[in-house]
Amino acid sequence: MTVQAFAGTHFSRLKMLYVTAGTLFLIFACSLIFANSASAHGYVVDSRAHLCSTGQNTNCGAIVYEPFSVEGRGDFPEFGVPDGKIASAGIFLELDAQTSTRWSKVNMTGGEHTFHWKIVANHSTNTWDYYITKKGWDPNSPLKRSDLELFCRYVDDGAIPPNDVYNDCFVPNDREGYYVIVAVWDIADTPNAFYQVMDVNLSKNPSAPTTPAPGFPGDPDRFGEYLVWNNVRVYTEGEIVLHNGQLWEALWWTQNQEPGTTGQWGPWRLIGPAPNQ
Repeated sequence: MTVQAFAGTHFSRLKMLYVTAGTLFLIFACSLIFANSASAHGYVVDSRAHLCSTGQNTNCGAIVYEPFSVEGRGDFPEFGVPDGKIASAGIFLELDAQTSTRWSKVNMTGGEHTFHWKIVANHSTNTWDYYITKKGWDPNSPLKRSDLELFCRYVDDGAIPPNDVYNDCFVPNDREGYYVIVAVWDIADTPNAFYQVMDVNLSKNPSAPTTPAPGFPGDPDRFGEYLVWNNVRVYTEGEIVLHNGQLWEALWWTQNQEPGTTGQWGPWRLIGPAPNQ
């Protein structure tokens, strides 16, 4: 073999080695990125997405492979995902189809009900919120904020949830027929949330009150209008928190910067004393 031929062969082997190493590095990097993006996923048992994954709902698109990945901007409804994209978070668009006959429905009775989240990977949590469509809503129009009313809330103040989360709520017992429930898992240390919608065939429970007494399980009014500042949670421009009896507005993205300690150039603007909640 000539020196030139040997050199050419050696160069080809080096080139192949570099290409192989580069490919392996890209695969490794992509796996890390995917693992990071999948670090906080979950779904509600019997939700629209979950029933897509079991085959009870059909023609659902890619959500059948990952019903736990309906993730979008959090702090709903003040911010959050756009109207018309609440079911899909703007990702799995097939979920946004909304007619009275499009989706399989889960039978549910008004009154006490326990919602079950299956958490694929745990994440620091802000709130678990549950909304239901109002009486007289149009089931043949895209789902929007003005269709919804909050009926249940749990606040975790940054806690890490277990793999199975059970929230006891009181489902409104003053309506019957087809309604949509929107469950929102709001993450504390990112600006995002996970959205799950349930299509329910609701009936009244004659043994339960039409309107429960204040303080019922999941009563959203027990927390007041404003949530207490949390050092784990991410806050973005315009959000208002309660801290040491004062209301503060976030001027930009902030985390673990205590209101009242960052000076006049900090991320918080003092609004004033908090009203009685």
